[in-house]
Amino acid sequence: MIFGGLLTGGILIVLGLAVKKCPDLLAGYNTLSKEKKVEINIDKLTTITKITLVTTGGCVIFISLLLNAFEIKESTKLYIICALVLFTIIYITIQTNRLRTK
Repeated sequence: MIFGGLLTGGILIVLGLAVKKCPDLLAGYNTLSKEKKVEINIDKLTTITKITLVTTGGCVIFISLLLNAFEIKESTKLYIICALVLFTIIYITIQTNRLRTK
């Protein structure tokens, strides 16, 4: 399970760093028309997404190592990490929906 936590955290960190340079990675943004893309404050959107994904990736790695050190059951580790990732998805959705135009 330690490998799974490290892999998940690593993927989240890499995606967080990549989304700042390539905003087309954001779901739905790449399908918008040019007129709609102008209305979106992409700098704020990518900054919020980057910070949240990198922080979550770091937390997933830290929690995986911590739970492994305390020899917690594998199923409990999985539930905790899934809950953290689900909370992150909800948080990003709420924060990005609060953004308005430039």
